[in-house]
Amino acid sequence: MNPIRVLIAEDEPVARQGMRVWLEESGIEVVAEADTGVQAVEMARSHHVDVVVMDLNMPGQDGITATREIRRTRPHTKVLAFTSFSDIRHLRAAVRAGVHGFVLKDRESDDLIRAVQALAGGEAHFGPGTADHVVALLQEIPEQPRPAALQDLSTTQLKILSLMADGYDDPAIARLLFLQLKTIRSRVSEIKETTSLRTRAELIALAQRAGMGSPFPSTSAGELQSPS
Repeated sequence: MNPIRVLIAEDEPVARQGMRVWLEESGIEVVAEADTGVQAVEMARSHHVDVVVMDLNMPGQDGITATREIRRTRPHTKVLAFTSFSDIRHLRAAVRAGVHGFVLKDRESDDLIRAVQALAGGEAHFGPGTADHVVALLQEIPEQPRPAALQDLSTTQLKILSLMADGYDDPAIARLLFLQLKTIRSRVSEIKETTSLRTRAELIALAQRAGMGSPFPSTSAGELQSPS
């Protein structure tokens, strides 16, 4: 099995070195490091990486903006927010930018390793200190105007469709909604049947046309200035 390939984006050299040691000792390959958001985007473009460990507050282009750009140009690359702050405003900005998980900087090294492994495996990861806020964010998802093709979908099906539009796969959606994977897959099949669509790509396109999901939305200036 090929090792997980990681890019570390962190402006503090000591923190970068510590993360490199933790990850490499666990068999994860650190292929590049960046100390600014601009450099993180460049490194993500020039290296094939599975996961970017992203500090949310770096000089120049911040981690939120860098995350949005990486997700736009490298949609299969997962971004793990590595942050000191767990308040809902900063998490909201990161989720809207496209992160797939959070690890607080005061957690043990095992938390970082587990999070990287989860994201590389197609799962989301919201560790201690952030999970409750992420649940609150999900509860904030507003009712979307329903085109004719979506009129007959349930609230749960619409949430699943919205998360699909955000780029989450079925295991990650199951984790976010605290449902079993087989339940998510069953609901996706039901959505296809109800909308008369055959593929996941068609469902995502329908959801995005309806204004659902926010894979690369603009973020307010206040949210962009997110400390880490």
